[in-house]
Amino acid sequence: MDKSYVWKAGGPAGAGISTLGPVFANIIKKCGYYSHGYLEYPSLIRGGYNSYQTVFSRTPVTAPKKRIDIYLALADVCFEREEFDDDTIIIGDFENLKKAENANGVKVDIPMKKIIKDIEGKDIMKNTVALGASIAALGLPKKIMEEVIRESYPEKIVEINVKAAAAGFDACEQKIDGLDATPEKGCEECAIMNANDAVSIGAIRAGLSFYSTYPMTPASSILHTLAKHSRDYGITVKHTEDEISGILMAIGASHAGGRAMTGTSGGGFALMNEGLGLAAITETPLVVVLSQRPGPATGMPTWTEQCDMQYAIHASQGEFPRAVYSPGDLEEAYKFAIDAFNLTEKYHVPVIILLDKFLSESVFMSGGLDPDYGEVDRGNLFEGDSENPYNYFERYKDVKNGVGARSFPGTPGALYNADSTEHDDIGFVVDTAKNRKKQTDRRYSKMPHIASEMPLPELIGKKDAKLTFVSFGSMKQVLLEAMKFDDRFNFIHFPAVWPLDWEAVSKLLKDKNLIAFENNKTAQLASLIAENTGIMIDKKFLKYDGRPFFTEEVLEYVKEVL
Repeated sequence: MDKSYVWKAGGPAGAGISTLGPVFANIIKKCGYYSHGYLEYPSLIRGGYNSYQTVFSRTPVTAPKKRIDIYLALADVCFEREEFDDDTIIIGDFENLKKAENANGVKVDIPMKKIIKDIEGKDIMKNTVALGASIAALGLPKKIMEEVIRESYPEKIVEINVKAAAAGFDACEQKIDGLDATPEKGCEECAIMNANDAVSIGAIRAGLSFYSTYPMTPASSILHTLAKHSRDYGITVKHTEDEISGILMAIGASHAGGRAMTGTSGGGFALMNEGLGLAAITETPLVVVLSQRPGPATGMPTWTEQCDMQYAIHASQGEFPRAVYSPGDLEEAYKFAIDAFNLTEKYHVPVIILLDKFLSESVFMSGGLDPDYGEVDRGNLFEGDSENPYNYFERYKDVKNGVGARSFPGTPGALYNADSTEHDDIGFVVDTAKNRKKQTDRRYSKMPHIASEMPLPELIGKKDAKLTFVSFGSMKQVLLEAMKFDDRFNFIHFPAVWPLDWEAVSKLLKDKNLIAFENNKTAQLASLIAENTGIMIDKKFLKYDGRPFFTEEVLEYVKEVL
């Protein structure tokens, strides 16, 4: 197996750490390496501690690791927050780092402050100097580094950053032993992106015409991406005053005939709850992206957790059908965005795409998202009655699969009332016992049909493995990475969690040594499985400290259990 290397940069917020990681990833991609990037940062504009880790290898990598091969220390705070092995190469301006004296590692002193002064640069450019030094330490070509910097920075600061990186490169004489630095083709054509990017691309591919939300980490970049490309694809993008307006505007746009989506995290989703119920009872198609972070309340706004899965299934007052996807990689995030729009317009139920901070903000490499995946399906549309243009239309009529025809405003002969109160077939308020039961049963009669279209869990790995982890969403990435180093386990990945064909799920889970593997405290997927199949997963490997699982943690657990 090709060896993987871990490059990491750390410093206070405002030191350009989040810029540095993607630039490094593009450099090593041009050198023929696959990479995975993982960003950690506090909810601060300045200060605190930010870090960006990139794991890279000649073969695809999908998860972070604990160990560090080369580290860029940009402030004293780095030595308060990190632990280094004896062979970790630490690049820093050690004359100006007072807390580095007792740190382990091989210290490579780069006079960053002097270099910045000599080239008449700004203090923040220490990160570029350190980048150049790390490229030299890795034995990678200076020319490729300079090419990527020229591609990555605004024109007015390109040349000064090239100078800073070149000076850092020239000042570093340390080399990492064993690294194959010969540039190779292989992953050069791969795209570097996160799941928010993939969902955005999928939504555009699906014909998204309206997106409205209030920014909330870690879902915010969906708003930024769609706004950036809104003119190219004819999308109306609204940065609303709050999440309540965000979901209500999306519902209004969908009612008017648009393909509409909103996106948020747990706190914003809480504000959207009543709107979610409005979409459900008016049966207005709606796609919601829910990217999870730790709660309750503000919780830990810039960290990751899988704590909102049960909430997504049960959110809003009352009972109503909805669908919840839980993609585990870029390809699933892209495809399920397309599927979500078709599903919501086919069955007139809210559809939720469940992400988390790890998927939304970590960067992965994709060999390409299928441009031909999926056809637009707008469901059963009422074409109108031009001979009777003012006729009422039985929008909520009881039909075999619970899904009547839908019409857009202005359609002749398609008058109906979209009311938030329980209603009759046309939409007028009716609170009789008979009508309430009829409408509830009709809405729920959609569930078996929706379940038949949801992707079933899949077994990944050797069929006869001794352990079987059970997981959903982003845990797929961690388990795939760990499986490279130990094939004594396999795992069952749930790409969707609601609704499902639970009989098929039961057959897949039967007679296996199951372990719940989740980024939450209460094993929410295991509880959902028990509720719907009666299968109790007693063994649990859970993490809920705001961090994703690291590859070494999985390997240590498997070794301990076996």
